[in-house]
Amino acid sequence: MTHTLTPYTPRQQWGLRAADAALPPVALRQMATGETEETARAELPDGERLIPTAATTGQAHGEARIVQALLNAYGRHRPTLTGGPFGIRSLTPRADELVVRIAPSQLTRWVDALAYTPDGHGVAGLRWAARRDGIVLSLGEMTLILADIDETSWRAALAARSAGHASLMFHGVPAVATEAVHAAAQSADVAGLADHLSATLRRIRLVDRLTRTGHVHLFTTRHHGDLHLIEACEATPTVPPLWTSQSLPLALWPAGRTPATGPVDPRHAVLDLVLAVEPSSAPPATAPHRGALALCHLVGATPNPVFIQAAEHALDVAAQVLADPAHANLYEAGGWAGSCRTYPEGSVHGADPCIPPGAEEATDLAESDLLSIGVQVVGGWADTSRSRMAGAGQDELIHLLDWALAAATRPRTGQQWTRDEARGMLRFTESLPGRPGTLDLIASSTGVYSVRLEDLGLNDLADEDDTVEWEREAAPSQAAAVLLAEHAAIEATVCLPFQREHRKQRLLLPAPVTDEPTIRSVIAGADYVLGFFTLASVLGRLHDRVGLTHGAAGGHWQTEQASDAPHDYLATLTAHVSDWFALPSPHHGEAANTADVDSPAYLGHLAAHRAALDPFVTRYLAAADSLTGAHTFAERHIAGFAALRTTDLSALACQEVRPVRERLLRLVRSMPQDPGQLTAWYEHHLDQQT
Repeated sequence: MTHTLTPYTPRQQWGLRAADAALPPVALRQMATGETEETARAELPDGERLIPTAATTGQAHGEARIVQALLNAYGRHRPTLTGGPFGIRSLTPRADELVVRIAPSQLTRWVDALAYTPDGHGVAGLRWAARRDGIVLSLGEMTLILADIDETSWRAALAARSAGHASLMFHGVPAVATEAVHAAAQSADVAGLADHLSATLRRIRLVDRLTRTGHVHLFTTRHHGDLHLIEACEATPTVPPLWTSQSLPLALWPAGRTPATGPVDPRHAVLDLVLAVEPSSAPPATAPHRGALALCHLVGATPNPVFIQAAEHALDVAAQVLADPAHANLYEAGGWAGSCRTYPEGSVHGADPCIPPGAEEATDLAESDLLSIGVQVVGGWADTSRSRMAGAGQDELIHLLDWALAAATRPRTGQQWTRDEARGMLRFTESLPGRPGTLDLIASSTGVYSVRLEDLGLNDLADEDDTVEWEREAAPSQAAAVLLAEHAAIEATVCLPFQREHRKQRLLLPAPVTDEPTIRSVIAGADYVLGFFTLASVLGRLHDRVGLTHGAAGGHWQTEQASDAPHDYLATLTAHVSDWFALPSPHHGEAANTADVDSPAYLGHLAAHRAALDPFVTRYLAAADSLTGAHTFAERHIAGFAALRTTDLSALACQEVRPVRERLLRLVRSMPQDPGQLTAWYEHHLDQQT
């Protein structure tokens, strides 16, 4: 078995992003490591995998502990401000060591992250030594080289560290008793996730593709005793590994180590799942092809001879894949059910389903066999061409393989479901860890499943029955629904800090705001920044739709008492803009509700809900809302126009974290005073850029 996914069949091409599939090996490696082309080409391994896996358990565990320390120290951060994710510009993974190149500005931060403290922070047992090509960090069998850092700079960073009583000792200094205890505890903490953390570090530049909101956000969490790595770069926590969530070619996947219990038999796994969830649908004990029959039921396929034969073939391939140590990572992140959750296309994670290992072998059948399966899928020849019919057969084989792998990699710490015999429904409920509320999983007899958080006690959820529904989808069977719901629950238990209520787009758990916010600091921490280009695109429509509005001092949202159930309504131009662009709005009675958008109170509100207005939007809206009493959109626009026209735009641009290009400044300078010209102005500006 090659597991290289080359050459790509049409169905396999669908599961990969076309641009990635066409990239040569060097470019694919660069995408993961950030190396120069020269370095990547020189380091390219001879084997199928483009990124070497740590050769020893000690190397992987040491890298995992480094990752855990960086996650704790950096948290959610903008790579544009740190020179790369966690300050890493590039790295070169080798079997016996990892070479890391960090931005010079991040050296002290790395020292603070790694230095051991008596209370157990940092990396206990880590030691350093200087050599010509950089600083060597060692931890047991692990070797990590901070390239291009001289000893003088390193010692200066050690002297300047901000962590009180922290130490990062020179090579050869023995561990003290408390350090040894903490080292053992840290190793035990990451033990179950060490290979996955190491593999992620060795591909850390893959997160660049997930930072459309501008942030890197990775963290670890425990779910039913297992440690998981969560990625929330786009403000939505997801657990699938970077290489599968992005549907990357198998050459970028890591090789792993076979679980201590040995590879799972997919036939037994599928059969056990169906027996446990839907005993009435399980094949009789005396029936031939019991595993294949169970797999047909799992995927919703008619158990006729053609599908049974196809299921047997898919199970054979799954058994080979699971026995191959190169694919032990299939067990990570809650198992292969994470990829099955992307059916239908992109319904959960926004990506196409990832092609499973073994796809080539599963689809490597005679055309006549593929046509036979395709006929069963499509339901007849009709006007379907032979190639499309064969493609449908390939699709079904990969579908069968997907679910066989999902069942076989189901975590063994599975939930204990209870059965509602009257409704044929399965349910699992447990208390949320560390806060009020319950996690509620439901799998119906028709295969529809839901994952909800209930009884949360949050005021902003009063109109939604105090419930967050994290996921509701349809699966091909109740057994499949159980698999998907269990996997989705890993993300649901950590989703609350990222959830917003629907009416005002406020975070259910606002972020703490400690320092007095500035426009720049609010932008740096925001999930979404309303830029002037975006605002300009709708100003003409706002002119036509927004009538009289009030000033900020009267309240962005005001309460209407005309009915028995008073409610608040949009009162200012800022409120209308926030509602249009789904920005968080303040509640009546909060300080931000009567504050200008450039005031500390309103900036604090935006920071707490991780949203921002760029400096030009802020200046425009602050001036527009400064007019007291009721005014038309035209009057408020003239006030905003005047403020921008009399402001030093270069100084205003200095309040931005992101680059401010001349194109934006030209747009601001050319804004018309007449609101009737706003639409033509924006369209003319777009025409000039093409």
